[in-house]
Amino acid sequence: MSTINNTGKNNENNDQFSPSNRSTHHKKCASDSEEFSRLLKSLPDELLFGELSTYQQRLLANSLWEAENWGGKPKPGNFKDVIPKRDYLELVIRIEHERQWCEFLKKG
Repeated sequence: MSTINNTGKNNENNDQFSPSNRSTHHKKCASDSEEFSRLLKSLPDELLFGELSTYQQRLLANSLWEAENWGGKPKPGNFKDVIPKRDYLELVIRIEHERQWCEFLKKG
C-alpha cells in the first residue's frame, strides 16, 4: 500500500513554495539598482560594515566569502585572486534592497 499520491489531485498548492514564485525571480523591482550599487561602492568600510548593515547581513556575507575562498584560507601567494569581503556585503545589501522594493510594489 503506497502513501504517495501520483495522481496530482492534491497539488493545487505545489507552487506556493516554489523558488520561481519569488517576487524577485527574473524581475527587477528597484528602478535605482545601478545608482544604489554606485552609492554602496562609494561608502567607507566603517559605515558599510557598521551602521548600514545588520549583523545577519554581515554573517551571510562572511559565510559566502568563506565558501568562495575555501574556508577563508586561500593558498599562500594566491591572495590576488581573493574577492574582498566588502563585495559580498554589497551583494547581500543589494539583494535585500531589491527584495524590499518588490514587497513595497506588491503591497502598493
